[in-house]
Amino acid sequence: MNARRRQLVQMILNGNTQFKIKDVEDMFGVSERTLRYDLEIISGWLKEQSVDLDHVSGRGVWELKSSPDNAQLKKIYEALNFYGRSISVEERFLLIIHELIIQEDWQSLRQIAEELDVSKATILQQMEKVEQWAGQFHLLLERGSKGFRLKGEERHKRLALLSVIEKLEEAWDTVNPIPNLNWSHFSLNDIDKSFSVLEESLHRRGNLSSCFRVWTLQLQRVRSGHFLKEEKRKGVTVENWFSELWRDLCAAFEIHFLEDEMIFAYLYLRATGGIYDTDQILWQKNELFLTFADKMSTRMGLAEFSGDQLDEIYREWESFLIAKEHEIIFIHPLKKKVEEQYPFIIFHLWEVLSDEIMPEETLRMDSMTPMAICLAFIYEKASFENERYPVWVVCPGGLAASRLLTVTIMKHFPQIEVKKTMAISELKHVKDWEKPDFIVSSVSLHDTPYPYVTVKPIMTADDIKKLENFIGNTARKNGAKLIEESHKSIHALIPPERIAVYEETATDNLEPVLDVGVSLLEQANLVNAYFVDDIKRTVFEKEYLYELIPGLLFIHTDSNNVMKPGFSLVQLKKPFVKGDKLHSYAVLFMATPDKQAHIPQLQYLHQLLMNKDRVDEILHWSKLIGRGD
Repeated sequence: MNARRRQLVQMILNGNTQFKIKDVEDMFGVSERTLRYDLEIISGWLKEQSVDLDHVSGRGVWELKSSPDNAQLKKIYEALNFYGRSISVEERFLLIIHELIIQEDWQSLRQIAEELDVSKATILQQMEKVEQWAGQFHLLLERGSKGFRLKGEERHKRLALLSVIEKLEEAWDTVNPIPNLNWSHFSLNDIDKSFSVLEESLHRRGNLSSCFRVWTLQLQRVRSGHFLKEEKRKGVTVENWFSELWRDLCAAFEIHFLEDEMIFAYLYLRATGGIYDTDQILWQKNELFLTFADKMSTRMGLAEFSGDQLDEIYREWESFLIAKEHEIIFIHPLKKKVEEQYPFIIFHLWEVLSDEIMPEETLRMDSMTPMAICLAFIYEKASFENERYPVWVVCPGGLAASRLLTVTIMKHFPQIEVKKTMAISELKHVKDWEKPDFIVSSVSLHDTPYPYVTVKPIMTADDIKKLENFIGNTARKNGAKLIEESHKSIHALIPPERIAVYEETATDNLEPVLDVGVSLLEQANLVNAYFVDDIKRTVFEKEYLYELIPGLLFIHTDSNNVMKPGFSLVQLKKPFVKGDKLHSYAVLFMATPDKQAHIPQLQYLHQLLMNKDRVDEILHWSKLIGRGD
């Protein structure tokens, strides 16, 4: 009973009284022969649990004679808990890479297949992907009569193994995948001892899991006789606390302290955010970083980054530079998810760094991903806070009066977020990066640099109306700067290959336009071939059709046929007209796999639609440069 068979048992018991092999081939990425053998094993195992699963000859179907009762189900699930977890296609190819590096010698197809408990054909199907993935780390997959092996420098093997371990950690939903790996020079006692020494010595200066991975891999490799050589610091000084930690670990495990090993560990952990720089952050004098930050804040539509935000971005900036300078290659486990959720941030980050800040450098998107995550956090926070007005309340009438005024404001104006309540004297001494949109005060303020409105400490109906008018006519949002860059801002959300011009439709015939828009999404692997049926059902049967803004028709639907969130755009040379309600010059298609996945992209779309030039480019096909026609 291997992991895949365990998952098949769960699928059979979850209401699938009839089970067809063809339906799950793609899910597991194995051959029909492998699945047939699996089901024969499962049938025998279920018989031991007093449940009959029989093969219907000639139909490729397996059928439960009767559904197990609750007592039988409980017994089966308890038994399944003793077995390992399901191995997906992704996990399998990672384990193949791991075995080829760890074993060193040639590995025959039979050896690999037996280790992973799948057919040789299944292993062969994944070797091309193994070769491509390993190639990112400058490792060469060799094929010969003896089987396969990965050749390359020890440094590159270490980097590949660290990414494999981190990806498996994510896939297995565990903080420690190492006990499940085939490490002959490493014991369970070593695991406990490593955690103990690291916990005692890190003192919040690093991520325990990251440091554990790097140390234990070094221990396994050094014990097996594989050493790093000629690691160069290139101006980076290893901090004293880390040097002492590494010496303590070596002493605890009775291995020689090797400086090259320590330097590699330090640089890797700094490049991936595994340890934190304890020095004072000095971005204020770094002109290159300040230029980068200014360009990114403008492109993201923010007035400016706060001091605290610049601190966070600068930490990731330094990690990015270390990874680039020291050729620390890694596969970030969240890269794909960030690319799906925040394509506009990835687009702008890549353009600013590769085209404007470092045009001559070779850059890797994985190294940029931590910066993208940091920027996504800032963008989400700004998007949330832009829905509300950050306000200070000034009231010299005492603490109770200040609290009453604050509560009254919050009760009548949910769009207001009171950030501070203070006395007049405090205004002169406030040094706060998060400036208010305005101040509500019970007295006149002559020296304040911020807009303000005066009300009585106990607000009357007139005061409420006065504040209402002030918000509507005067208050301006902090960070609500409109996007002013070129046409590329649209491409940050909708790549050129997902934009098309259509001119063959009649003014009242929408169906061919729907086909084009959905095909653009399908070509990008965002949806499958059945998504178009869901769209047409929504548009024609439910008559769900409206414009986001005048001239821009918006098409979307709830569908189980979406893999990733994204947009496509079809611009019309002849407008689509429906009665007096619709006169559309462009059709925007949105695909989303759930109710949350598209939200960051909708926020960015909102920014685009607040800019007249961007709206003109969306609605008028002749004005948008760059398109996959």
